[in-house]
Amino acid sequence: MAVRTTAVRGAITPKEDAISGRQPQPGDILNAREALAVQLAERMALDPHTVDDDFFARLKEHFSEDEIVELVFATSIFNWGNKFNITMHMNADEASEYDKHMHYHQEALT
Repeated sequence: MAVRTTAVRGAITPKEDAISGRQPQPGDILNAREALAVQLAERMALDPHTVDDDFFARLKEHFSEDEIVELVFATSIFNWGNKFNITMHMNADEASEYDKHMHYHQEALT
């Protein structure tokens, strides 16, 4: 959420707030499709094995097969980018309007 175009920042801020508040459920801010898309992205990022048959059935209630493929592909690309940026400890250029002092959690592999 640290990086997005300024053209859409105002329009998506309430949805980002709902997501970062850990409420990816349908409600006043997120509709059913948006909430499911967020849940899919979270499952893919945390443990893709949780994208099981039951969850796919829920997705199919709101998305076509093509839309599901597009969601999975887009989420995979964003996850790859996140993993790359975290591994490389990327920060914005000093001239950028984005946060220049990203904090990267570090944990030893046990």
